[in-house]
Amino acid sequence: MINKYYYLVASLPYLKLETAVPITREEFLSECAKWLDGKSYQTLASIDAKEPGAKMNDNEVVKSWKAFDRDFRGELAKVRRAKREGARESIPMQLKDIFEEHTPLLMEKRIEEKRWDFLDEKEFGYHFDIYALSLYYLKLQILERLSAFNKERGGKAFEELCEVRYE
Repeated sequence: MINKYYYLVASLPYLKLETAVPITREEFLSECAKWLDGKSYQTLASIDAKEPGAKMNDNEVVKSWKAFDRDFRGELAKVRRAKREGARESIPMQLKDIFEEHTPLLMEKRIEEKRWDFLDEKEFGYHFDIYALSLYYLKLQILERLSAFNKERGGKAFEELCEVRYE
């Protein structure tokens, strides 16, 4: 089975932040289904970057990601709450560049960049195993989220939400 991991990981396109998504989630999972046993595939397919809580079948890398993301979201919420309430709480150094951005879109991009950096750091030591595939899948989900940001669609959605209807 280990040789299959080598082939699978080596055959995947390289992921780079700020580039187009080279492979969809469906394509990735389809390729993984060819090479992984049922349990490994199910574990991988169940990974959802947006899901806050760790599950029993999550591997150590995914649990680490979820702990990081939960804490990261908590810090962001704390700073946002303080700013909204006019508190003079200082912004933690690791979040300063996020809150210095001028638009919500740029802030979201910076947030995803921080998440990406965490996954990059986690990759050390994992090359041709389920952990490497888990990290790849999480990065793929970040790229998909970033590629979903569309100025025209966002503007249209905003207009629809702000539209006043008289009935």
